[in-house]
Amino acid sequence: MSSKAKSPAPAVCRVIVTVSGGVADILFKPVGVEVHIIDYDVDGKDADRLDRDPDGRLCCIARWDAGKPVTGCTHWPMVRSAARQIRRQSGSRWRCPICQKTATCRQEDLAEAGTPHCADCDRAMQIV
Repeated sequence: MSSKAKSPAPAVCRVIVTVSGGVADILFKPVGVEVHIIDYDVDGKDADRLDRDPDGRLCCIARWDAGKPVTGCTHWPMVRSAARQIRRQSGSRWRCPICQKTATCRQEDLAEAGTPHCADCDRAMQIV
C-alpha cells in the first residue's frame, strides 16, 4: 500500500434505518457517523439498484460513509416548506376516541403536555 493512500476513518456511530412503504432521506449528518437506509419497498425498482440485507431479503440500500458530512438533501426544499406551513398553522385538531369531542391544541401546548387528554373521559385524544 502506498504511503499516500489513506484509509477512511472508522465510524464513531453507525445508524441503520429500515423503511417499508415510506420515504427516508438524510438531511444532516456529522463527520464520524455512518448511515445506511435499507428500503424494502422494491416494487418497480431497477434491477441494478437492488441489493440484499444481512438476512438475504431483497431491498435497496443507500449508504453515507463516516468521512463526509451531509448538509441538506434533494428533498430539503419540500421539508423546509412543510415545516414553515406547520409553524404557520395555529394548532392541530384532536378527537377523543370515546366521546368524539374535539379540541384544538397549539404546538407550544403540545410541547409541554404531550398528547392532550379528554376532560370528560380522561383518555388520550387522537390527532384528526
